[in-house]
Amino acid sequence: MKPGQPVYPPEFELVLACLRWPQETVDGDRIRSLAREPIRWPYLLEIVHHHKVVPLFLRNLEAFAAGYMPDDTAAALRAARVANDETYLRRTSKLLLLNRLFREQQIDLRIFKGIPLAITAFQEPALRDVGDIDLLVAEKDIFGAGEILRAQGYVRLDPQARITPRRLRSYVAHQKDFSYGHPLSDLVIDLHWRLFRNSFLPANARLTDVGEDWVDLGSERIATLPAPRLLLYLCVHGALDGWLRLKWLADIGALMHTMTPEQLASTLAMATEQQALPQFSAAVFLCQELLGQELLAGHAALSESLDRNDRRVAHILRFSRRLVTSNQYRPIREQIPSTHWFLNEFRLHNSLRYRLDLILRSLFRPRVWRWLNLPDKFFPLYALISPFEFLSFHVHNRWQTLRGARRPLSLAPRAPRMPLSFRRIKRLSPADIALAAEAACMLTFFRAALNFLPTQRLTAWMGKYDRRGPSVTPAMASQTIGRVQWSIDAVVRHAPLTFVCFPRSLAAYFMLRRRHIVSKLFYGVAREADQLTAHTWVKVGDCTVVGGEAEAQFTVLHTFP
Repeated sequence: MKPGQPVYPPEFELVLACLRWPQETVDGDRIRSLAREPIRWPYLLEIVHHHKVVPLFLRNLEAFAAGYMPDDTAAALRAARVANDETYLRRTSKLLLLNRLFREQQIDLRIFKGIPLAITAFQEPALRDVGDIDLLVAEKDIFGAGEILRAQGYVRLDPQARITPRRLRSYVAHQKDFSYGHPLSDLVIDLHWRLFRNSFLPANARLTDVGEDWVDLGSERIATLPAPRLLLYLCVHGALDGWLRLKWLADIGALMHTMTPEQLASTLAMATEQQALPQFSAAVFLCQELLGQELLAGHAALSESLDRNDRRVAHILRFSRRLVTSNQYRPIREQIPSTHWFLNEFRLHNSLRYRLDLILRSLFRPRVWRWLNLPDKFFPLYALISPFEFLSFHVHNRWQTLRGARRPLSLAPRAPRMPLSFRRIKRLSPADIALAAEAACMLTFFRAALNFLPTQRLTAWMGKYDRRGPSVTPAMASQTIGRVQWSIDAVVRHAPLTFVCFPRSLAAYFMLRRRHIVSKLFYGVAREADQLTAHTWVKVGDCTVVGGEAEAQFTVLHTFP
């Protein structure tokens, strides 16, 4: 470690040491030295999963210090690597399908980040966490591309509010993409019409500006960004997002090692021309400081053009260092105050139009449209309403955080398992015992079925229902709903197995259906930073039967049947 560098916990130091690529640049002696220290392996697992660097970390750790990992840690990391490999295969097939569909409709596109970046930077795509799919198309093709995605079953996630003509003009002017998700997978597709939100950021670019390069994927070739443009994009993207993920720095280090001196000189010239040299410089310095990844001998001339004392470079480094150590080296975007994000972006460029666009984006944020649905003729009023929505949103989030601190809950909370004594069972009526047994059977069946059967088959069963049945009075229905809730909660509380929200929702739906009570199962998602979280719940009319503790946090993607 160089003098003057900050001292990190050994777990974080070991993660950093394992994030260089190619492997000949890795300091194997340092990895072995760190692995001999008393490592809190469960904490280290949390760090690598949070920063989405499991495949690369595991490859280097196995190469230089495989014998120092506990068996359970090694098994968990290898299982995560296998899951990433399987996701890569699924994403590849989706990517090739979308590429063909867009070409058939004569929609020009660039597929960037994700799999093309993994191929370009690592040569072994499985070394990089797969992530989402990012597509760049011309602004005129946005709706045609959206129709293709909807025809494939995708649903728009962002913006969540209804899009009117006036809202659309504002969104296209101040945002950069629409996000789409599929109800039956965790895949998110970001459909871009430019690279960054602020159209006055000099490093921003549209499809016609980015150029074109090609990578081989299977038997096909797909269009992506040229390496110099891709590297500059990654540097600016990281600065805007405070380098929240070590994965992004690993991408920079690996990509730079694949580039020729001519390509790096092209990146440097582009960064200088587009006033993005501070972002480029900060990315190089962070790779050196955190990953210990120095420039190659052929790239030495590049270092002469980088100025650590530049005011914007210093700001990016200071902000990134503060973020990377937050939340015990697992920074979470939502825990960083919004004012910090605003000021970070505000300081990255000093043009008046750039800063005015940033202010307008804050005043007309799409989240407000969902909070209060105004007709288009009153659209300017959102500038006055936005501060109140901002206050409401953050007060609500703060309250939820405080509640969570007092009573930690997952999306499908598991109550502590309570011992079930024979005396308590004796106090139950035969009807209660039968209902609890039915709930246990349903929960166990759907827990197993979700591991072995396609979700589409399970949800298809919901449509095979003859709604013509004996009518149920409201009073009887209310009583039955309460008993179903009780039976599922009782089994979840006492059973030795863990039941998350999906088997609970399926069990409740089919138990109600057997009793001729019409219900709906809701499938929703919430996006936090670059992660997608799913949740299911069941409702009868306005009454939530199961899963209601978190439904307000999720955008409904689909309802069944």
